[in-house]
Amino acid sequence: MAATGSSLTGVATRINGRHAFVHERILLLVVRETELRGSVTFAKQDLATRMGVCVRSVDRAVTRLRREGLITTEAIFGPTGAQLGNVYTATPEGIELARTYRREKPRPKK
Repeated sequence: MAATGSSLTGVATRINGRHAFVHERILLLVVRETELRGSVTFAKQDLATRMGVCVRSVDRAVTRLRREGLITTEAIFGPTGAQLGNVYTATPEGIELARTYRREKPRPKK
């Protein structure tokens, strides 16, 4: 069963001591939801808004992740035939790569 509009809470904004790229954050989200629920469903516009990036950035990131074999996608259509979003599932390769990302520990406040 797919989760719709999953929270970005816990999805790192910094990885391995640097700012996380959009495709890395999306991979982390898809991997987390794949492990918890089997997949995640979202519309690119909704995810872009919640991530604070443009839809084109999300589209490029999803295309890259699919091309690299890290996620799979399947379109979801409503009763009228309109596309509502996609179901995203992490592949074993995507899960393995996401595990190499190390979250940066918060710096102590001065």
